[in-house]
Amino acid sequence: MRKKIASIAVSMGISLILILLNCILEIGQLTVYAAEPSVQNISINSEYVIPDGYDWCTYYVVVATNNTGKDITINAEFAALDKSGKILGKSQDYSDAVKKDQQFILYGQFKNADIAGAKDFKYNFSIAETDNCTYNSVNIDAVNNGECLQVSATNYSEHDIQGVGVRTVFLKNGKAVGFDTVNIADVGYTFHGGSTNSQMVGHNTGSYDNYILTYTSAGNDVMMDF
Repeated sequence: MRKKIASIAVSMGISLILILLNCILEIGQLTVYAAEPSVQNISINSEYVIPDGYDWCTYYVVVATNNTGKDITINAEFAALDKSGKILGKSQDYSDAVKKDQQFILYGQFKNADIAGAKDFKYNFSIAETDNCTYNSVNIDAVNNGECLQVSATNYSEHDIQGVGVRTVFLKNGKAVGFDTVNIADVGYTFHGGSTNSQMVGHNTGSYDNYILTYTSAGNDVMMDF
């Protein structure tokens, strides 16, 4: 009788593990924390693997918070790996200015044809201090119009700045269902003082019930080139 009970318990345990594993795979979310000493004070909030909706590319999206106590520039390198650890593809991303205590998004974009058979992703960050952050000069408003998100940015300063970089993860029942990024500016990458502009994001997302939106803003005094 004890053997039978133990057998049932083991079977239930295996079933539970398989159910949990299936849920994790269905969500399509991986966690691989950056371990470089230079990013000890960058907190990783969440990570998502998000298809583009066109079967052309896949995004690896990292939502993080700058806990360094200072404004920083940040550079990221992402890699997709096969089951043996071989790198199938690389992607780079950066932000000119992330304010201290600010949440931000960095991502790697991979062409699906290049990463067929990918089983894992990894990334690393490198950072440097900056005095070129204009985050407090900008205000962002987002309005859900039922099909996508209308994002408006206002530059409340008297000075021209770089365009505001807006990045958005769209969620449905906690699962990432879309990702979009846009630069809000007046002309090219210049956002004039006192100006307001808007852009639509999430055109190809479909149904969603929540979103994570971050933005970064930098002045025109220093132009970083990673």
